[in-house]
Amino acid sequence: MIFKENTFKDKNFLITGASSGIGAHIALTLNELGAKVVAIARDDQKLKYQKNQAKNPENFICISKDLSDYEKLDSWTLELCKEFGGFDGAVFSAGISENTSIRSIAYIQKAKKIFDINYFGNLQVLKGMVDRRAHSKEGSSFVWIASSAATVPQRGLCLYSASKAAIVASIKCIALEIAPKFRINSISPALVETPLIKNNDFMQNYIQMANETYPLGIGKVENITPMACFLLSEDSSWMTGQDVMITGGGEG
Repeated sequence: MIFKENTFKDKNFLITGASSGIGAHIALTLNELGAKVVAIARDDQKLKYQKNQAKNPENFICISKDLSDYEKLDSWTLELCKEFGGFDGAVFSAGISENTSIRSIAYIQKAKKIFDINYFGNLQVLKGMVDRRAHSKEGSSFVWIASSAATVPQRGLCLYSASKAAIVASIKCIALEIAPKFRINSISPALVETPLIKNNDFMQNYIQMANETYPLGIGKVENITPMACFLLSEDSSWMTGQDVMITGGGEG
């Protein structure tokens, strides 16, 4: 890790999808670097497991919440911001993936399930955080985890890719609306080895493909976290509306 100890001392960050994978690693790293982290995910037990791994567990706050139930999530987030006295930024990492063909009978229902979490749930949290009443700190930075799948076609991943493409398009527009007080950028990793990937039988073919075709091999969560930390830090204060691709030299 290139960041110094206490880089984020006295900073508060909210992380969605913090119970595993990229979100968990970012949350633990920010905590190690001195930040208070409010870690949000559906699975309370997995969140508690991450808290037990934290260097400063007293500053790793676990909140169980299902982002797919997004209708009043902006109001809920607003109250959360008030409770913690505002945040210095957030990482939106909550997401699911499902391989399915357009010929599938329940295709649109599956599309809604994916978009509810990957896009609408995270969007509602962001909406709550940029509300004037949320008291998010001046200079707050938001990072949304997208995917290289947004631009690189893969058979069966239309719905997942579409949800990630929506993120990339949205941050460019939202950046214009929330500047100059706030910033927002996205990160688009190629295939990264996470529990979401490991537990998906279909994805084993992609793992093999990545190891064979990515010049630097399949990614690890450790490859993504430094960029997230950079985008949250003041060192990236002149960056907003950008999608950063991290692909190990590969394309998909």
